[in-house]
Amino acid sequence: MLKDIIRKILSGTKKVVTLPAVRTSSGEFLLKKTDFGLIRVEFAVVQKIAERALSQVKEIQEVTVSVEKISNTVTPLKIRLTVALAEGYSAPRASETADKAINAALKDLLRLEFYVPVEVKVKQIAQPVTQKRRRVR
Repeated sequence: MLKDIIRKILSGTKKVVTLPAVRTSSGEFLLKKTDFGLIRVEFAVVQKIAERALSQVKEIQEVTVSVEKISNTVTPLKIRLTVALAEGYSAPRASETADKAINAALKDLLRLEFYVPVEVKVKQIAQPVTQKRRRVR
């Protein structure tokens, strides 16, 4: 009897499409299902999270981050990085460090249960930035 009442209520309401990633006029976003309902996370937010995570990676001097939707049921998005690698660092190691930093930040902040692939393109080798020493008098 309770199931019949619930069916009647739900038949009159609009159904929410729970796709992992959707495109609207304001841009693409990720739908995150929680106990409290759906959370809509814009891809621009995912981009900012990745940029913040990469600010802690010493191997990368400069970075351009783009987030793209992919047609995969497990992973709805991927992140592309165009980086300036610091001189003296390994590109594969920098790529691995960037991948781990980004996925850890996304898991921590958004509680994502899936792995987000990170594609790294090295555009140049940059001189490492050295901090100037200040004299104390």
